[in-house]
Amino acid sequence: MEFDEVQTQADFVEFVSTLRTQLATGDEIWENSDLPGFLEAMQAWVSDSGFAVISNPWRHVADVMAAARVYE
Repeated sequence: MEFDEVQTQADFVEFVSTLRTQLATGDEIWENSDLPGFLEAMQAWVSDSGFAVISNPWRHVADVMAAARVYE
């Protein structure tokens, strides 16, 4: 599942499962593949992006997590 498909809690759970699979199998390029790097990228992206809060909280968190995978 892609981040832009997340609409519900169940979708978010599926999205996180997809992220875990991608990370474990190398299916997707992760610039920030360890927890400290991922959290640092998440913090930096939220701080730098000026990204408006999406009214759907599940989609919003999915967007932030998707960005943190690759943000440098």
